[in-house]
Amino acid sequence: MASKNMYTVVSPGYDLLDKTYFADKGRNPRDVIGELIPDGKCMVLDMCCGTFSNGLSIALKRPEAVVVGLDRSKPMLKKARKKIKESGLDNCRLICRDATDTGIRSEAFDYIVIGLVLHECNPDLWKSILSETHRLLKKDGTLIILDWERQISLGRKIKYAPVYAVEMLVTPKYYKEYYYSDKTEFFSRYGFSAERNEICNYTFVMTFKKTSVREENRYTERTSMLDYDNHRIQELIKERGWKNIPEYDRIKAIYNFVRDEILFGYNIDDSIPASRVLKDGYGQCNTKGTLFMALLRACDIPCRVHGFTIDKKLQKGAMTGFVYKNAPDNIFHSWVEVFLEGTWYELEAFIIDKPYLGKLQAKYSACTGAFCEYGVAVTDFKNPVIDFDRNNTYIQSEGINQDFGVYDSPDELLKEHHQEISGFKKLAYRYYGRHMMNRNVRKLRGYC
Repeated sequence: MASKNMYTVVSPGYDLLDKTYFADKGRNPRDVIGELIPDGKCMVLDMCCGTFSNGLSIALKRPEAVVVGLDRSKPMLKKARKKIKESGLDNCRLICRDATDTGIRSEAFDYIVIGLVLHECNPDLWKSILSETHRLLKKDGTLIILDWERQISLGRKIKYAPVYAVEMLVTPKYYKEYYYSDKTEFFSRYGFSAERNEICNYTFVMTFKKTSVREENRYTERTSMLDYDNHRIQELIKERGWKNIPEYDRIKAIYNFVRDEILFGYNIDDSIPASRVLKDGYGQCNTKGTLFMALLRACDIPCRVHGFTIDKKLQKGAMTGFVYKNAPDNIFHSWVEVFLEGTWYELEAFIIDKPYLGKLQAKYSACTGAFCEYGVAVTDFKNPVIDFDRNNTYIQSEGINQDFGVYDSPDELLKEHHQEISGFKKLAYRYYGRHMMNRNVRKLRGYC
């Protein structure tokens, strides 16, 4: 977020934003916010209020409302205090506090307004500010968000260019991610459900309701398979220090750990918990995915699972002879989707560890195009997209032949979809087939 010093510098001319961008023909976002709050007694919080433009508009239109402005910048609040005095209002209060730690009792407000704030924040601040907002808002309260809207017409793009340039220079790199994000998806991550969206001059005004605890925590909760409170998992997280690094770096570190330090191999069953996968030290798409999700959720990263089936040809080489012949034509498969900075990323390439992939590429060095064997199915065998850098990663996606959709957890996915094989074949896989497959994988690891 922009520093206090920056607001000291910009506070004298801050209200020029209204005169420059909100005075055109069309809808003034300040007026729209006032319209969204009905007549009658209510408590309103203008969070990170700046010079109190939103709060003042509400207080003027709704004299029975008590409007509280909160900001950490004393110069901004000085201007706000002057505006309140000039307006002769007695239904306004100002508080100098940080939005991440307001010191206000829970569920104190019927309406909370956050205007032109979140585009300046990084992911940790998004989480902290919106968590505090969630705490302060009454159960049936309304969150109102005002922020910059993507411009379509050339004239508006040109006029908006100075704001875009300044934000890209003086605020974190996350400005662009927030600016282009799906706001409904973005705010759902923090426990808010979108209701209404008004397009105004250069901006949007959206309203949200608090979701239930279940809805808010659906992508971070513990399940039987995602047993992230297990001592082995907790010790690993503490040892690696993952909770002490920024969200993006946290995801990347966990992703690389699961991909390269948990080797590609075949466990006893798809339904084993994450702690068992960690203990085994190896896994395939479904089991490594379970461990990946557990580690992510233990570190407060929202994630979900996407289920599929893949053609058994993808496993040829790892599966051979009797095992391959008797394997189902369609094999159960899944990847993990991770929520970061307003975007869901599809991550699959953690399945195959780099050393194994390197030996496979060496064995088939003449292959320069598509490849589909030994647990790999990609269009560019020499350069598969396996590193996470705010992008999707894939290593088996070219073998997919049926899509089951997205589920909150592997437990829920397996309740509806799982590998359908007879009891005899299941036993044969558990006590013979997977050992043969792991032997074939080890042989390839020892190649050249």
